[in-house]
Amino acid sequence: MLLTLFFSFLLIFLGIILITYILSVIGLWGMFQKTDRPGWHALIPIYNTYILCIITGVSPWWLALSIISGLVAGLVPILSILASVISIYFGVLLAVSVARSFGKEDIYAIGIYFLPFIFYMIIGLGDSKYLGARPMDDIVFHHFSSENMYCSSCGAKVDLQAKYCPKCGKEL
Repeated sequence: MLLTLFFSFLLIFLGIILITYILSVIGLWGMFQKTDRPGWHALIPIYNTYILCIITGVSPWWLALSIISGLVAGLVPILSILASVISIYFGVLLAVSVARSFGKEDIYAIGIYFLPFIFYMIIGLGDSKYLGARPMDDIVFHHFSSENMYCSSCGAKVDLQAKYCPKCGKEL
């Protein structure tokens, strides 16, 4: 009886994980296609986060640091607090940068952080346009941040401080 209950719970838990993964892939697929990247990049778990870093201007070193700190925390439990801080900061940094890069307000990043499988689908399947890399200010790897963004209308490279596209004149 107890074993049946355990396996039922495990099956439900794995089903929820599978559903959230599939929804995330669908949303990321659409987001990647909006950036002229192949949608299949969304299928590979760590690689899709790396691609998100690239398209939003977030340093991929945060992904590496997050993974390494998680592994080290497993070996040295006292470092688990530091690993948690690193992971939370990276998650917020990436969520805000994704929101900005797709023309959403910073408040939208709260949804991306807590329910990415829903908010990625809204961006990927909705009418959001990729505006180029618009990263949140990074206190550690700030040198990686892109100095340019791209016009959503004509695709021209535009300075981050510009209000209008120099090629087509569209307001940014």
